[in-house]
Amino acid sequence: MKFITFATACLVVGLAHSAALSEKALASAHSQIMGNASSMLGWQVAGSLQSLAPVDQGCQNITSFGHGHWAALGLKPAVIEQAFCVATARVTNSSALALNQIKLAATDMFIAQLLHAFGDDPEPNYKWLCQNFNYTAINDDLALNSGRIGQAFCANRPYATAWVDPSHEVLVVTDNYIYNMASILFADLYSFSASTPTERWVMCEQYQYMSQAQLQVGINSAVVRSHLCVDHDAPLMTQSYSQFIMTTISTSIFARQLSLAVNAINDDEKRTWLCESIQHGDLGLLGMAANNTLFC
Repeated sequence: MKFITFATACLVVGLAHSAALSEKALASAHSQIMGNASSMLGWQVAGSLQSLAPVDQGCQNITSFGHGHWAALGLKPAVIEQAFCVATARVTNSSALALNQIKLAATDMFIAQLLHAFGDDPEPNYKWLCQNFNYTAINDDLALNSGRIGQAFCANRPYATAWVDPSHEVLVVTDNYIYNMASILFADLYSFSASTPTERWVMCEQYQYMSQAQLQVGINSAVVRSHLCVDHDAPLMTQSYSQFIMTTISTSIFARQLSLAVNAINDDEKRTWLCESIQHGDLGLLGMAANNTLFC
């Protein structure tokens, strides 16, 4: 089983006369971010469906499951399909499997975003992150793999700051803001897979059989219901609006994750450093721009 990882293609080449990263580097970062976002979505859906029939359908042809709509948003159908196929083969304890894969993808997505957030001389920034990470918060509040993040920013570097491996497993995000924002993002992506308002309404009716399972894969089912179960006559979301939601929410999640990860929530000095250091402020699912306004 092969998932999008951060290990090989994360150290990027900057422009010779600019702090901004090259278009090629940003495209690589975007590909990594979208691959991990696709893995998360695939496991969120596969882990919450009660019947294996639609999961098996998605394994055979994910475009038939989502009508090709997810590809139109820039997500990667092959990665979503892979999650469905693995879930179909591993029918026992599917929620636990899904949670572990969601955590892996979320961790690698956060790493990819951070590794590409700075300009063409990122090493001093990596050192600062390594030395300021709160590994307990990363593990306990964000449900990310703190050891994996430490390896990405600390291992085999001159400053050789030790990172802290998690002492216990946390799979569900305890930070309410991220928990609810991630649930909204899932709700919008899931409802966007409907081809008609009628189909969306059927998905709403079927949702009662998914809600308990979604609690087990770290999704706020009440938030999903409020976005999925809208008036029957309400038009479907447009592609442009769905992309706007993707960018806005995923960028907000990243900003909150980073603030908690370095204890910058109530620390003006650290927020100033983030404002001055991050070159690529739009780290959402639709690309990155050299215009940081996240912490300024």
